[in-house]
Amino acid sequence: MAKFWSVLSLLLLLGGVIWWVNASYFNHQPRTSTETSGSETVVSKDRKQEVYATLERKGKDLQSNHFEYTIHNETAEPVTLPFRSGQRYEYYVRDGKGELIETYSKGKMFTQEVTQKVIDPGETYTEKITLLPLPPGLYVLEVESVSKYKNKFKKIVKFEVEGPKNDKGAETT
Repeated sequence: MAKFWSVLSLLLLLGGVIWWVNASYFNHQPRTSTETSGSETVVSKDRKQEVYATLERKGKDLQSNHFEYTIHNETAEPVTLPFRSGQRYEYYVRDGKGELIETYSKGKMFTQEVTQKVIDPGETYTEKITLLPLPPGLYVLEVESVSKYKNKFKKIVKFEVEGPKNDKGAETT
């Protein structure tokens, strides 16, 4: 029985050390209370500066499935986004009922190398996203960086895909 408790104690101690090393390695930058809202706030002398993400639908009509996901650095310091693979972002498309219909990484392979993207002060980092053609309806697109700040730069946008129109501007059936 004593052997059982010493083995259990050793395993718990080893697990605690591994957790501590992992937590200190991946959390070397201070986090702010706004981290989960999509921006990091840095207070300077006169104004608030932020690192934040935006997600915008591009295209002239509601049939466009083109979006731009951008991370903005409005601070006075460079921001480094570390990545564990060649994948820079992930997205999920859900229909009006909330059912998942498309995931960016599904069926894809990415290079397995640790890389980083540095965003200089006042600069942006943009990814162009083109979704597969969708039938008419309401959708939700959720995009997030796959850097260590995964949830920090998550953006969600609702959008509608309209049906094709005839020459008079009315939807065709």
